[in-house]
Amino acid sequence: MIKGKKKAIIVLSLVTILSLGATSAWAMTGQEVIDEVKDRYGNFDSQVVTLTTQCFEGEKQINERKIVLVSQNVGDLTRSVLQFQSPADVKGVGLLDQGDDQMYMYLPEFHKVRRIAGSAKNGSFMGTDFTYNDLSLINYDSSDYQSELIKEDNQFYHLELIDKDQAEADYAKLLMFVRKNDFFPTRVEFYAKDTGKLKKVLTAYDLTDYGKYKLPQKLVMEDLTTQHKTVIYLTDPEFDRQLDKDTFSERNLRRSRLRY
Repeated sequence: MIKGKKKAIIVLSLVTILSLGATSAWAMTGQEVIDEVKDRYGNFDSQVVTLTTQCFEGEKQINERKIVLVSQNVGDLTRSVLQFQSPADVKGVGLLDQGDDQMYMYLPEFHKVRRIAGSAKNGSFMGTDFTYNDLSLINYDSSDYQSELIKEDNQFYHLELIDKDQAEADYAKLLMFVRKNDFFPTRVEFYAKDTGKLKKVLTAYDLTDYGKYKLPQKLVMEDLTTQHKTVIYLTDPEFDRQLDKDTFSERNLRRSRLRY
């Protein structure tokens, strides 16, 4: 009888130890992981970077464009403005995101700024595989999403991101794979809202040190339903520059060359 009690105590002890181990392994929540991502890779005061985009249909490249992107963090708000530098047919086209659902586009051909709101943000940005809303992920801004840690293994945290505004959501969900040793998001999967099936994949490559900040040198967004992809090369980043007070204004958006 005593031996039986000892066995029971041993079994209970093992269960307790295993339970504690599981609790420890899942000590971080999804929100804590995504906050760490933002702190490590998007926690700059300001950023100026040149983007070279290349669009492909299958293996055939169909265009190449150069863009300057300027971003700034003010508290929990991320603001950004970008402008196409080349080729000539898109030069001067600009996009301004003032945060809080205030997004504007400028087309030089029409000399007019128009607001992009609601479902229009789900459309393709200038023929790329990024929607207007997807662009926020370049700055690691996931404030529009609720994050849940659904799995982890030796190498990655697996996060499920659900848009807080389901009425205007682009996707049913996003799955983000965050590398555990440095909290870098190497891959994001986008699942279609209508079918729930995997629609697009965003992959980041060549994480590079720039002083106290790090930035990938290459992003690839693939649309699995159209066999179309967009490659973005990020070069010449400059961080924590003192920006002009007019940088994130509609007036600046209209300029033939951004002032920052």
